[in-house]
Amino acid sequence: MLRSVLAVALLCWGADGAVTCRNENDEPVNWYILYKAPHLTSQALTGLEYVYIDSNVMRKMAPSTDNYKDIKHPNGVLANTLRPLLTPIRSMPNNFGFISYSDQPPGCNAMDTFGHSKGVVMVDNSGPGVWLLHSTPQFPFRRDQNHFWPESGARNAQIFICVTLGYSQFSHIGMHLQYIGAFPFEHDIPLDFHQELRDAVNWVKSPPPNNLRKLISTDVNQPFYSIAKQQSEQPKVGDLYVTIAQLLDSDLQVQTWGCQRDRKPSYCVSGIHKVLNIKDIHTVLGNWQPKHDHSKWCVAENPNNHWTCIADVNRATTQYQRRGGALCFQNQRIKRIFLQVAQGTDDCSTLNIMDTIDCEPDPHTPSLMG
Repeated sequence: MLRSVLAVALLCWGADGAVTCRNENDEPVNWYILYKAPHLTSQALTGLEYVYIDSNVMRKMAPSTDNYKDIKHPNGVLANTLRPLLTPIRSMPNNFGFISYSDQPPGCNAMDTFGHSKGVVMVDNSGPGVWLLHSTPQFPFRRDQNHFWPESGARNAQIFICVTLGYSQFSHIGMHLQYIGAFPFEHDIPLDFHQELRDAVNWVKSPPPNNLRKLISTDVNQPFYSIAKQQSEQPKVGDLYVTIAQLLDSDLQVQTWGCQRDRKPSYCVSGIHKVLNIKDIHTVLGNWQPKHDHSKWCVAENPNNHWTCIADVNRATTQYQRRGGALCFQNQRIKRIFLQVAQGTDDCSTLNIMDTIDCEPDPHTPSLMG
């Protein structure tokens, strides 16, 4: 009886009661991308500002200004989206389930046998659900509307992509979590939900396929594609971005964390599409280098391929043998935006000169191996 009452009451989660990606006005959107700036005193950036674009407004990546709510605001984009999660488990209706997964959950790090991946899955078996992929350690910090954002999250730039999908698609997402070896640090999946989700929270791992897996979002005109990497010491196999470049039939420009101790230079092998490290990030909020940016993403250079991918792993030898993946989609406008954000790439003759001497250690941020 109590669960039935709560199920009705919690329809007030959002404006229409659905579990969806939501903008800062608490309106449902099919998808959004949120790119948070780093904390840079020299550019008057606190690390809580961000640029944002969604399926409803695709003119540009808009900055967070006085008219926007910062990233940790209790009624901002992330809080609005996560509201079904930001409540005690006993208060959740029986048609709702969730998985928070991360290789760097609050208070610890997952073993390397798990994948290098971070995200949140929220599922309603009677309606749409949400897949939120991101790069932020210790997120969500608490299931609390006022404390979901980790204080350590301000330092580096981070990226989020949220997609709203129908319930049937979450069997595929459950398999993807198995492919990437996701570490579910907090979860509640009811017994009658997709078995693939239940297996994912029980630490089942499956060998990843060698192809893109199509996902149908609530906007049937904008499909998404998941990819999971193989594990190998050889970059041609173990480097996620080399795999993506071959699957998308395009050279790639790639942003990954610049303070990785064994970060690899641009990958250039005859007869294989190139993977080029981005030198600088330029946004309307300010400019920064990869050493200030913990996000992972790539964009196709081929003018006929309008692909952008938000990813899990860095370009580093230690990550060739770890699991991880990406979510990709084709959208000409989004591709153009990310190519404008990427300012210059290391060419094929450039050695890896990303110097960790400039990377100040901080106990509240990822280690130089993360």
